[in-house]
Amino acid sequence: MADQINYYEVLGVSRSASRSEIRNAYRRLAKERHPDHAGGSETEFSRLQEAHAVLSDPDRRSQHDQDLDLAHAADQLAGLDFGSLEDELSQKRRERESPGGGGSTLGSFLRNRFRRKEPEDEDREGRGRSRAPRREGRWYSPQDFDPEPVTWRTAIFSFVGAFLAFIVVGQIGLWATGANVPPGFASPWVLALGPFMWLLYTLAGLFTAYFAYRAAGWAGVAVVFVAALIVGGSGGPDGLVRFTTVGIVMLLAVIYLGTRRNRAAWRDRR
Repeated sequence: MADQINYYEVLGVSRSASRSEIRNAYRRLAKERHPDHAGGSETEFSRLQEAHAVLSDPDRRSQHDQDLDLAHAADQLAGLDFGSLEDELSQKRRERESPGGGGSTLGSFLRNRFRRKEPEDEDREGRGRSRAPRREGRWYSPQDFDPEPVTWRTAIFSFVGAFLAFIVVGQIGLWATGANVPPGFASPWVLALGPFMWLLYTLAGLFTAYFAYRAAGWAGVAVVFVAALIVGGSGGPDGLVRFTTVGIVMLLAVIYLGTRRNRAAWRDRR
């Protein structure tokens, strides 16, 4: 494998590393090896960028894995001692049959190379269990987001952000019904919003759930719903909980339909 670059070794991760592990390793090493950093190197930094670009793309990563396997098989063939081939094959067979045995042999490589991949194989390559490989998420494709595991910080951030957003739209909703309008406030303008408050509530639920999902995944969506229940049950206007829930459900529907579309496209490529 002298001529084949192993991008996993460049980033210092295993072949089963997830996308978040690859991204975190790249960010950490990029800070250390940036040309502007003391001890940094332009060559090493470019190699890091190339490794991250390849391993972050499911198709390029799959091709890179195949190239590594082919290079490994070529090394095995080049290093074969045909004079003791029978002894070596016997030893390999004993290793495979022993508990916990195995290894990357030419025979196992060829079997894995030419057999049809099952979805479970994608999990061993670090792209999810029985699922199509995840793509880089765009703002309009939330199903492709790869949120970090939820932490106390992201959960609190999601809850507080949603709580404040619902308080604001809830207060506007109360004013739109003529309740507690501040003196000198443009009450006719606020009252004119009354028929459209359901739309404002829905958009508030949709956008707060969207940003919470980006920050904390499904747990973020759950805390947004809890925040809506608290605000709506603490004197909030009629319809706040109902229509913010509609906005949350709309986001869930977009994620569900997008995931189905991605899986269908993945099966078609296979």
